[in-house]
Amino acid sequence: MLLCTFPGGGQFYTHRYITGTIIAGGELTLGYFAFKMHSERRAAQRNSLLWYLTFLAGYSLADAYVGAKMFNFKAETDVDQGQSRVSFGLQYLW
Repeated sequence: MLLCTFPGGGQFYTHRYITGTIIAGGELTLGYFAFKMHSERRAAQRNSLLWYLTFLAGYSLADAYVGAKMFNFKAETDVDQGQSRVSFGLQYLW
């Protein structure tokens, strides 16, 4: 629910700071320009920006949900070149 109070908050919660910064910057920029278009009474441009903002917020929500679900997983891979063997381990931390 951090997404609802802070743009990109779900990404910051899962320690993905670059993604959170990009999403927060995008949402704040789109919100600013949508407000600016509203002030200038340019409804078509405002509505387009609000649609983009809605899609970005939806992506952010889905990304934060998946990131939070996978946050405690630890995956390890080991490739042994000599025997052409690949091993994969998955561990869930409580």
